[in-house]
Amino acid sequence: MNTTPIARDLVLLGGGHSHVLLLRMLGMNPIPGLQVTLITPDVLTAYSGMLPGVVSGHYSEKEIHIDLVPLCKFAGARFIRAAAYDIDPVMQVVKCKGRADFNYDLLSIDIGITPAVSDVPGAAEHAIAVKPINKFLAQWQQFLERWERGLVKQIAVVGGGAGGVELCFAIAHRLKQQPSIHLLVDGAEILSGYDDKTRERVTTRLNATGIKLQTGCRVEAITETERDKKCLLTRSGDQLEVDEVFWVTSAAGQSWLAGTGIALTEKGFLSVEPTLQSTNYPNIFAVGDVADVMKHPRPKAGVFAVRQGRPLFENIARLLSGKAPKAFKPQQSFLSLLATGDKYAIASKHGWSAEGRLLWRWKDWIDRSFMARFSSLPKMKRTKPKGLLAEFDDQMQCGGCGSKVSADLLRDVLIDLDVDVDGLDDAAIFEVPAGKMMLHTVDSFKSFIDDPYVFSQVAVNHALSDIYAMLGQPVTALAIITLPHAKPDRSKALLTQIMAGIIDQLKKEGVKLIGGHTSEGAELSIGFAVNGLIDGKEGSSNSGPGTINGGITDANKRAKQGARLEDKLILSKPLGTGTLFAANMQYKAEGQWIQQATEMMLMSNRDAAHILKDANACTDVTGFGLAGHLMEMLKADDLHAEINLDQLPLLEGARESINKLGVKSTLHDANQRSTPGIDGFTDHPAFPILFDPQTAGGLLAAVDSASAEDLVAQLNASGCLDAKIIGSIKNHGADDGPRITVR
Repeated sequence: MNTTPIARDLVLLGGGHSHVLLLRMLGMNPIPGLQVTLITPDVLTAYSGMLPGVVSGHYSEKEIHIDLVPLCKFAGARFIRAAAYDIDPVMQVVKCKGRADFNYDLLSIDIGITPAVSDVPGAAEHAIAVKPINKFLAQWQQFLERWERGLVKQIAVVGGGAGGVELCFAIAHRLKQQPSIHLLVDGAEILSGYDDKTRERVTTRLNATGIKLQTGCRVEAITETERDKKCLLTRSGDQLEVDEVFWVTSAAGQSWLAGTGIALTEKGFLSVEPTLQSTNYPNIFAVGDVADVMKHPRPKAGVFAVRQGRPLFENIARLLSGKAPKAFKPQQSFLSLLATGDKYAIASKHGWSAEGRLLWRWKDWIDRSFMARFSSLPKMKRTKPKGLLAEFDDQMQCGGCGSKVSADLLRDVLIDLDVDVDGLDDAAIFEVPAGKMMLHTVDSFKSFIDDPYVFSQVAVNHALSDIYAMLGQPVTALAIITLPHAKPDRSKALLTQIMAGIIDQLKKEGVKLIGGHTSEGAELSIGFAVNGLIDGKEGSSNSGPGTINGGITDANKRAKQGARLEDKLILSKPLGTGTLFAANMQYKAEGQWIQQATEMMLMSNRDAAHILKDANACTDVTGFGLAGHLMEMLKADDLHAEINLDQLPLLEGARESINKLGVKSTLHDANQRSTPGIDGFTDHPAFPILFDPQTAGGLLAAVDSASAEDLVAQLNASGCLDAKIIGSIKNHGADDGPRITVR
């Protein structure tokens, strides 16, 4: 983890080809003092050069995707899963749906393009567009299901460029019982910009494959017939009725960019200089298909985006160090290898053309070599950072005054988030209602999630779980935040993200934030002191001296002890966050694993606590792991529990991470040493998960066996889809104390 002070913020918008190369270069050559943030709605980004191979059946979808989560971890960058909808280049802010804005010093945009369907009525509704690729792949699977049911006899592919040609070949190869395929080309010939020899080779292969090429065929509308067919209407007045339409025409820029004030071309692409900087905002870079280099127009092809990765990195580094960026001139032509579906390819460059299976093997080697750069990331030695850190003087990291963040900065953040700061005092006052007693808990941990907004929400859920496990209602919270050393504007931007996450999550829980403490330190950490209410003794009031862990009636008691013989044990959430995030720190975890684990941690235990309100005993599963927390439940009455390891709900990737990858949390072995008295099937692959420490884990409840199934059904209906009965209380212990048997 990077613990150096933050001097500048670089925001990368989109996970396109240029940005993945930039991230890899930043991992190899970090820029001291630079905080890098990748904002993208997708965990995976597809390499477009291998898409025809997926359609043909030569590659799996996983093989053509770059996992952005471990790549960001390698680069020391924050991964933010969010969708941007606006940019304010004057205030230097990126706006994302449902969360606080992101400030930047430098911004780079690589968000790709959208299919140009808006000018053709019916195209958006009735055609399958190749871009964006992730959406296409989902629609491709649906298409295959329709084809397997015999619903597809006629197919039209609209677009005579390289993408349309390769898609036709790929579909023809994949569908062995071949439907009729029509390739509709707007111009007089296919592959505009290619030489005559290459076009001749491609046309010959199209004919041999049975693909019907129709040139001079501009589609002006698509309608749906009464027989659920698609009818393509052409400029010449012809009509073609088919079952499916694939759209591979020229693409357009994303429409929301038009409202940002950043310079665009007539076709809606970002207008950039040869340095890859915006023509009207030099602190904004744009690369890939979303950008047009005004002095060097080139077609929208992945090869150009790949070549922009290094000059983008170099110019960002130069701009940060006060040097003038250098102009980049893309190559005039490039080697084109067109796949024809059957592991055969046609090559062309500078008028030279050839074809054969050896060329496909060459293309396959090139593509796989490119992808290997992101699946096998090297371990880098980190040196003491310099560079931009020279802007910090010795006083900036002073630990005096509790290393507190300035009052003005904190006040500004709270005002921006509509928090009333005028009524705040040195301490908060809370009057305990009559008949209630107070519950107090505190929790804090350092950041293990790149997204500060999401990390704040997880921290809230983690802290409130102790109150919910006691059948209490949390009412107030004090935040304890340590920010990494940074310049005031960078601290404000980070604190805004954190406080927005805290406030949003506390509002969902009905908890009031009444104060807190902020300080600066080596790395980000967030904690909370939480107060909750629980029913007290009958007739009690809030007057007089208080008691600790006492005065609660059996009917209202919600403590760890109280389990009874033959009780069923219910776990409301899946296990595995410890091993998954340990693997993530080593960039070994798949991005989808981390995203699913994060979604689990964002799920509050509030509803589960309400459903399990009549449980005989309950606790939340956190740092001690399931075995440790279960053993605490058993101690009071020396009970024995039996756990069915096959029934343990596990997060995706948890078993693979702890067994196959051999990655354990640093607390795992200590948890296992601290939990003696476990016997049975200890060789089971799920056994190590018993000691995996959890963050914002679920509730573990001992309930009457007669109601267990119904309670699980209620939990599932409330959103706890992985809730299960994992075992039962079998008998009283002997002299050796409580025990757990696993089977």
